[in-house]
Amino acid sequence: MIVGGLDVSPARVLPVVSGVAVGAAAWWAGAGPEAPVAAYHVVLMVFAVAVTDLLPIQPPRGRPVPTSAAVIATGALIGVDAPLLAGLAAAGWALARLVDRRADAVPSLVVAVATAWLLGGLAAFGRTFGSAWQASADTEVGLHLASAAMVVTVLIALLPALQVSVLGELSRFPMRRIIDEIQATWSADLAIASTAVMGALVHRSLGVWTLPSMLVPLLAARIGLDRFAGVTTAYDQTIRAMSRLPEQLGTVGPDHGVRVGQLARGVALELGIDAASTLEIEQAAYLHELGHIRLEPEDEPTRADLAQAGARVIASAGDLDQVAAIVAAHGDPAALASADPALARAARIVAACCEADRYAPDVSDVGQRQEVTVRLVRGTDDLDVVQALLAVLDRSVKAPARR
Repeated sequence: MIVGGLDVSPARVLPVVSGVAVGAAAWWAGAGPEAPVAAYHVVLMVFAVAVTDLLPIQPPRGRPVPTSAAVIATGALIGVDAPLLAGLAAAGWALARLVDRRADAVPSLVVAVATAWLLGGLAAFGRTFGSAWQASADTEVGLHLASAAMVVTVLIALLPALQVSVLGELSRFPMRRIIDEIQATWSADLAIASTAVMGALVHRSLGVWTLPSMLVPLLAARIGLDRFAGVTTAYDQTIRAMSRLPEQLGTVGPDHGVRVGQLARGVALELGIDAASTLEIEQAAYLHELGHIRLEPEDEPTRADLAQAGARVIASAGDLDQVAAIVAAHGDPAALASADPALARAARIVAACCEADRYAPDVSDVGQRQEVTVRLVRGTDDLDVVQALLAVLDRSVKAPARR
């Protein structure tokens, strides 16, 4: 359901409502802070949230992780109440938007406020279990371990779940997508959680310098993971560039490999395939016509010859053996018959998406879609793949897919 340009379907709204409800219940049942939070900390937190919101960490694969969550988590651990914490998150977010206007502005605000409320509530609930740990009697370094454990859990597991629910592409397998997101972002989330715990440990000693000192490890994590993400992006772009080689020979239509790759990714997600396998299917779909560069156009090769030639080219690149096997099986019935079930399904996805792009270049045309549906049903013995592909085509007609 779209209201005012925003998707407010139950799949997106219920996780947010559940998170806020859990945070509210935990805050209501939890203990208050052992010492009042200074007013200057509240003011500094708003500016710190605004600054860090502009510096998200980009994992190699996965959604950008807001570093502002570290500031909010520190506030939760030092005793800022959940309602005030949610207000601080909203104020910092609004201040950051004066500098950077995002396309997903309102959904990102929802994630920020819901996360802040959940962090504040669970940290308060954690304070009901025992007393705070103190490094020694003559030091101000201390931390409530139960609260810290709950905050770390929120940052590593529940924040990715909220991001997938609110910002991600809807799927029939939401838990699969959440697990994939946790696996993709755990290193960035762990850096944020560690920084938050460190800030809470030393805030009494450092006082006003606590929040500035937190920026150093956050910046180091951001630089390292951004460079890793840059390498991954360059690798993906290389795969896409290789998919265009057959186009230069005039044997494949423009952007055929790119379109098939995007379709295959959507079908794999629709079927609930894990992220690592989805990536291999997407790469195989990009490169499924690569055999043309080893065969002469006048030879008129069969699909099996083309598939085997492409697989040999891909295998020679190294570290793409599974991708090569998918390409070999997608056009070779003999290879498909001997493949294991997971590889066979991957090959059928690539073959079906290739067929759809060839015979339905304009998916908004009802006649073309009906024709390709008949061809797919006749030529594919995995109707789940056909059904998933048709669902992806239907969504592409109604609205652009969200990445």
